[in-house]
Order: sequence, then structure tokens, then C-alpha cells
Amino acid sequence: RPFGLGHGNLERTLLHLIGSTMYFADRLNRKPPRARPDHDNTFRTPKELLDLFDVANHDLYEAIAQTVASHSLTDMLNWTDEDTDNIDPLYKVSYAVALAQMIDHSILHRTQVTDMLNLLGIDKPMDWCPFEWEQTKQRHS
Repeated sequence: RPFGLGHGNLERTLLHLIGSTMYFADRLNRKPPRARPDHDNTFRTPKELLDLFDVANHDLYEAIAQTVASHSLTDMLNWTDEDTDNIDPLYKVSYAVALAQMIDHSILHRTQVTDMLNLLGIDKPMDWCPFEWEQTKQRHS
């Protein structure tokens, strides 16, 4: 169902979150970005979205772990699709800013997803914090 927020509907907004998570992992790993699943105009089922999310989540987790182990938060990262020698300084950001952007971007679109679910009559509490996410995950595993 189309909504007037996010990327139009739940599937597209979730797919955008997945694609951007993959992009963020690739940039932290200083690899050229993969083809993004949100750019291929293919409809994904909830199962396919979950499978893609699991891959993206794993990749980002690993990329962040590697980043904090090998870089200072003040080190600079090329926020472009490739690492070349002549990057415009406007496209260089600290790892701290890159990580903050990843968090902010995720919060924005997760809030839109929650709003869409609420419009569908599915009540998801907005006050969930990361501790509650972890506790819920532990209870269901």
C-alpha cells in the first residue's frame, strides 16, 4: 500500500534501508559498493527482505568491528564510491561522522517504517531502545 512517507511503501523503505546498510558496510571496508537491491526495481517478499537484511546486518557488523579495531574515529574516509587519490575534500568525512550518518539514516527510515505499520493498525512501540531490541532477540533465539 502506498504511503506519503519514506520510499513510498514498506517494502521499498525496508529495501532502501537494506541497500544503504550494504553501501555503508562497503564504504567502511573501502570497497566499491555492490549493486544495491533497492535500485533494481524488483519486488521482494518479506522473507526475501529478511534474508537480505541478515546479510546486510552481518556485513555492517563486521565492517564496524574492523573499522573500530583499525581506525581512529578522527581518521578520514572517502565518502565516495571508490578510493582514488584525488577526492574532493567535501567527500572526505571522519569515521565518527560516517558512523553518526549511518545511525541517523537508519533511525529516520526505521521511524518511517514504524509510522507505516501504525497506519496499517499494527502497533509498534516507538520507545524501543537498543537494550530492548537485544533482550527481545535473546528471548526469541
